[in-house]
Amino acid sequence: MAEPGVSQLLDGKDEGPRCEIARRVGERLAARDLSDVDRRAAETLARALTADAIKRVRRALSETVRHAPLLPKDIALKIAHDVDLVAVPFLEITDVFSDSDWQQLVLTLSRGALVAVSGRSPMPEFLALRLAELGDSVVAGSLIENPATPMTKPVCYTMIDRFEAEVWVLDKMACRGDLIADIAAALTLKVSGVVRDRLIRTYGLEAVSGTVMSDAETASLVQLVTETDGANMLALARRLKQEYKLTPGLTLAALRGGSLEFCGAALSLLSESRFEHVSSVVRRADAATVIRLLAKAGVPENARDEFWTEIEAARARP
Repeated sequence: MAEPGVSQLLDGKDEGPRCEIARRVGERLAARDLSDVDRRAAETLARALTADAIKRVRRALSETVRHAPLLPKDIALKIAHDVDLVAVPFLEITDVFSDSDWQQLVLTLSRGALVAVSGRSPMPEFLALRLAELGDSVVAGSLIENPATPMTKPVCYTMIDRFEAEVWVLDKMACRGDLIADIAAALTLKVSGVVRDRLIRTYGLEAVSGTVMSDAETASLVQLVTETDGANMLALARRLKQEYKLTPGLTLAALRGGSLEFCGAALSLLSESRFEHVSSVVRRADAATVIRLLAKAGVPENARDEFWTEIEAARARP
């Protein structure tokens, strides 16, 4: 209960004056030169105000007391667990909670409050990971949009695993400009087509995008190539390109199976060259000419010799 002096100060005042009292109390608690006596008096009044029936009064306190570095923990917790109108402005700014406090706090906050926490700066990795583990997709989206969020492997893989079915969340992640290569590569198989294209360009994944497909998916596509007749090979390659599955890695895997037809179709699309010309180069040109074609198609330098070896082997087959 509030002390008699506190009750007398608040009783009989309507909303406007009570909000003004709340703001003044918050400002006093945020001051660094407050005497011990004045601080204790302000804290007593703040405790009474956290129980005020009027939300706007509690919000006025929240908006000013959030800057108080020495706010007592009981007051801070009461504000943090209030309705979102009150809790959100406080949680966005306050620095009164320790790391262990945050670990426990996120277990009991509302979604709106968690969204507010996910927008904090700085954002330590432990808190980002906790939010990724416990928050829903809205919290995850807010966390991803926060430039201060450290996009480390634990944080990113947690969200990738939890929100694989909610592509819009992973699309947001793919639009970040600070992903590590492993995360960017993993996302290419999970995001929408338009975002995948941007992701591949942003992170230079053209050369490695073939390696991010699972072995099972690659084997399935090679089987599809094997079952496709030569007349339809270019159409198949075009479809795979539209699906962001036409890569140097897949082309080499198909070539190992002896498909010069698919190799020609794939390299013509990857190099943006005439199909008839590329098919002729693949079937009859010398090593230097083929290597130049492979470079134009974006085949990594360290894979070109293997391409040439497989092309020679496929030419020699009856």
